[in-house]
Amino acid sequence: MLDFVRPTGPAGPSDLVWAFQGRNLIGELMGEQGAPIPLAQLESDFDRVSGLTPVGLLNKRPVYACSVETSAMDMMKYTSGNLFALLGRISTTSFDIVGRAYQLLTWDREHAYCGRCGGVTALADKGQSRCCNACNLSVYPRLSPCVIMLVTRDNECLLAAGAGANRRFYSCLAGFVEPGESCEQAVQREVMEEVGLTVDDIRYHGSQPWPFPGQLMLGFTARWTGGEINIDPEEIDEALWCKPDNLPPIPPAFSIAGQLINSFLSSQK
Repeated sequence: MLDFVRPTGPAGPSDLVWAFQGRNLIGELMGEQGAPIPLAQLESDFDRVSGLTPVGLLNKRPVYACSVETSAMDMMKYTSGNLFALLGRISTTSFDIVGRAYQLLTWDREHAYCGRCGGVTALADKGQSRCCNACNLSVYPRLSPCVIMLVTRDNECLLAAGAGANRRFYSCLAGFVEPGESCEQAVQREVMEEVGLTVDDIRYHGSQPWPFPGQLMLGFTARWTGGEINIDPEEIDEALWCKPDNLPPIPPAFSIAGQLINSFLSSQK
């Protein structure tokens, strides 16, 4: 288990580090998927190790994240892949921890300077925030709340293919919560904007952290009350009503979208 209290001391050679090259996680070819790597090993095998960021305590041991650069990675020793590729290959708990490491690394890098006065920031509040040395503005890691909703109509559910999606599957509608808006209002607005339908009976289902790059997905179900499908082509390629015995390709079960769809399917049996 990971203790979210971030270590405040510098990383030592034997400390474990999740290494990222851009958006890709570096792993040992013969090691456990998603596992951190000793700092000394990274510094020996990569041209540059930078941005060491405290993540927490894993089994009471400090763990960190970093960025690495190299002109030629040893492909007989290391692998490189984006976080999405780890979904379903490691436990949900492990994926959430690696996702936290990536989000904190990105947040530390993007908030090294104050957004108000431009001063240098440093970790504060036991590592939970960054504080400006000049004006004392404190900032905490930013999460973007998103609603994801499965709209149902009797024994059908609404599934949609996102515009320009690389992976061709049909999923739930989703969108960011706007300032001054409740989650329920966001569900109604997003459904109307993306497919032109009205809904009510909005019920919370569950949540899932989503480090692409820093969302918190809040899952809901909603009941269709009116309208015909009229897609926003900038957001949606296609949307259709689906019955349990005639589903298109859908997201994997470990995703919040997969959980919503599978819960609906179970209710129809």
